[in-house]
This record gives sequence, C-alpha cells and structure tokens, in this order.
Amino acid sequence: MDASPDIISILLVDPNVLFRCGMARLLEAQPDMRIVGETGDYHEALSLAGRLNPDVILLEIELIGGDGPALAGILSEELPCASLVFLTAQIDADTLLRCIQSGATGYLQKTITPEELFARLRGLQQHEAAISLTTVTTLMQRLNAGAFAALPPTVPHSQLTPRECEVIALVARGMTNKRMAAILGISEHTVRNHLCSIYQKLNLKNRLQVAVYSVTHGLVDFSQVG
Repeated sequence: MDASPDIISILLVDPNVLFRCGMARLLEAQPDMRIVGETGDYHEALSLAGRLNPDVILLEIELIGGDGPALAGILSEELPCASLVFLTAQIDADTLLRCIQSGATGYLQKTITPEELFARLRGLQQHEAAISLTTVTTLMQRLNAGAFAALPPTVPHSQLTPRECEVIALVARGMTNKRMAAILGISEHTVRNHLCSIYQKLNLKNRLQVAVYSVTHGLVDFSQVG
C-alpha cells in the first residue's frame, strides 16, 4: 500500500470492537497517523498485514482464533520492517517473556495517556522503544534473571564499553534517542551507533530485549527509580 513517508500506517488487531473503534478515531485525528486496517481475528490479521504492509501493528495478547505473541512471531519474520507493539491490559512476567521472544518492538499498557501513545508510536520511526518507564518498572520488579533463560544467548557485558552500558541503562528507562543524547552529551547519530553495537555484541533484536537484559544483568536498578 502506497503512503506518504511522513504518515505512520497502522494496523489495529484487537478483539474488542468498541476499543478498536475508539482507538481508530483517536489515531486518525493525528495528522501523521493513518489506520489502514483493523480486525480482532488472528487469521484475518495475518492476511491484512501481508496485504497492507503497515509501519506499525498494534496487537492485543488474546485474539479471536489465535494468540497475539504467536501472531507476532510470524509477522516479525514476514514483515521485518514493521514495528510490532502490544497494547494490552495484561502485565505479567510470563506474558512479557512471550512477547519479547516473539520479536515485539514494544509493550504498552492500555492505561497510558493518548499523548504518550502518540509519542511512542512516533518514536518507533526513529527506532526507539515503545515501552514506558512505568510499564518497564512494574514488569521488571516482577522478574528475575532465570525467567529469561529462553532469550537469545548473550556474551558477558564486560565486552560492552562504559558508554554502551550507560546507553543500555537509559534504554531501560524508556528514554528517547534525543533525551539520551542530551543526558550523555553526544549526538543522536552517536546514540544510534552505540545501539547498533549493543545489538551486535549481545545478539539482541531490539530495545525491548535490551531493557530486559539491562535489569537481569544488573546494569540498572529499578528499585532506585522514582
């Protein structure tokens, strides 16, 4: 589907019709966002995603006829350029783990404000994580390192530079590239270079996995986050 490069095309996948309609109206009111399709059905979502090739796919965990993380696993292979973001009320360790393993690039709660949702969706275009500090903090406090044994194997973080460790800790706090650049006194381009190096060294796919890695390997202490 052809679209302006400035427009974020979005596929909504949620079985709650009322929520989906409300979300569609909310997002369509943004000048840079367009709903290209919506469904609550697992199989229809697969078909729509392949045909519409959206920039962002907003997913619920439980779908009609299938499972959100399973769907995300297929779509992450078939549409590697699409951002897969779970927008859900569920917030438990097992669900988060399944979403991370599926290749999801974001995990947001339905309690977030519209402004935060818009900001997170726009941030995806800059390869930022669609995950809020509140969500990360709540989730990470319920997790332990053993829960993530099924993640891709990583190397000891001793192979990371001190600056890369700083970047990882800020990623876990939901910082944007712009904010990280300001805090570290470097350019956004340099931030992106550090992130590319981190992905390669740790064999991780995206910022959501980096956020989990930072906590399970002691690079950030969320008990100190206010």
